[in-house]
Amino acid sequence: MADQSRGFVRALGAATGHVLASLRWLGTRLVAPLRTGDGPNEFRLSSVETHTTTIDGDTGWAHRPPATLRCPECGDEILQADSSAPIDCPRCRVDLPADRFTDLDLLALTCPVCRSGMQYGRRHPEFGVPEWANCPNCQYHWEFKHSY
Repeated sequence: MADQSRGFVRALGAATGHVLASLRWLGTRLVAPLRTGDGPNEFRLSSVETHTTTIDGDTGWAHRPPATLRCPECGDEILQADSSAPIDCPRCRVDLPADRFTDLDLLALTCPVCRSGMQYGRRHPEFGVPEWANCPNCQYHWEFKHSY
């Protein structure tokens, strides 16, 4: 009878260990999408379900979100993924340098975190570029850094 009790205790211990390992694995999988991995904050609560602000954001023209511009020749949409990338139309092959950004119509800014359309605007009339952009989906925020 003692051998049966020891066998049962061993089996119960193994099952408990397996359940705990499974719960640990599940917890890691659930938390993983929320982790940023760098900096003092370990979580990025920026999903729509959390309805909270996020620690994600950038400052400066070099970190401007991807922009969709109107082609001056054919009217097609041009994606400028990076503020320093050339502006080249895939339809008519217009190829402009990045500094011609202000000469073109800005159609949209795309959030680099969740790829949603961003709200954007200017604060000062003398600037011909967006000075801020905010994602209504994940609350990512970008600011154009300038001196007054």
